[in-house]
Amino acid sequence: MKLICIGVAAVVLTMSAAAAAQSARDASCILVSNAFSKQGKDENAQKLAQASLYFYLGRISASTTAAQLKALLEQQAKTITDATAGNVMNDCVKDLQARIQLMESLSQPPKKPEGR
Repeated sequence: MKLICIGVAAVVLTMSAAAAAQSARDASCILVSNAFSKQGKDENAQKLAQASLYFYLGRISASTTAAQLKALLEQQAKTITDATAGNVMNDCVKDLQARIQLMESLSQPPKKPEGR
């Protein structure tokens, strides 16, 4: 019984760490997307940043409180510098584009096998 409790606790801790890591990444993407959507020099880049912002805002859990979100955003803001913001934004956009491609792949009819 004790072994099962330890196993369950390990799984819960692992899931919590994964969720926290994802939330931290989402928070970083919210911050840089917001900045680039307002301060981007290129109109297309601003639109892409705005789409990214909405995407990552949609990933915030409904159970997240304002205090939790504020603390997470403040924590992630400390990790982003002018030197790293561009790379963070690029990574966020890559994730968004991958999700868009996934959705587009679902709407395409399946390919017919060759030779039939």
